Amino acid sequence: MSTYALTDETSIDTLIFWIESSDGSISYQEQEAVKRILSNMKYDMETFQKTMSQISAMGTDEVKQMANEAVDHINRSFSDDGKKLTYSLLETIAACDGTISKAEQEKLDAIRSELGV
Repeated sequence: MSTYALTDETSIDTLIFWIESSDGSISYQEQEAVKRILSNMKYDMETFQKTMSQISAMGTDEVKQMANEAVDHINRSFSDDGKKLTYSLLETIAACDGTISKAEQEKLDAIRSELGV
């Protein structure tokens, strides 16, 4: 169990980071897509930045564990429609720089399977 308390918002933030960092870097297009999506969802960019700071200080295994915990949180807390919306926004972020990398697709497939969408 991670030492970071997950909420609905920070669970989504965690999965955004996990997906967008899959290909080794976070592109400008991905950053802009995240800003638009979080703004549309009425989520706080400050919370997102704090979550990113926390996660970026973690090791790879810790980030993977936190991503798994985020999926568990979403499964417990979100409706089926909320799960579908979450998956859709992650897929949008992954595709915003032109292509979905193999690593991004593998993570998206795992999330889709775990969320049952």
